Amino acid sequence: MTDPFERAVLREELAEMAALVERAREGFVIHAVVYVAVNVLLIVVNSLTWRGEPWFVYPLLGWGIGLAAHGAAYRGQVRRERRLAARLSEA
Repeated sequence: MTDPFERAVLREELAEMAALVERAREGFVIHAVVYVAVNVLLIVVNSLTWRGEPWFVYPLLGWGIGLAAHGAAYRGQVRRERRLAARLSEA
């Protein structure tokens, strides 16, 4: 592609995608930090108060599925950004 207009449009799309990916990364990091903090607290509460089956495993696994989905969505955005950057570098 040698059209300057098309390259300019791709650069603009790449800039928008980079901003989107950065926001998605921040959101994922916040999600992961809260996940770890809350689940550490649940493990401590479980170990101090309960002598039966470890109930903290259920919220840990359930929330872990949501965190994994969030991570997969973030990875997908990063891949789209890389494909767009590759298209621009080919131009």
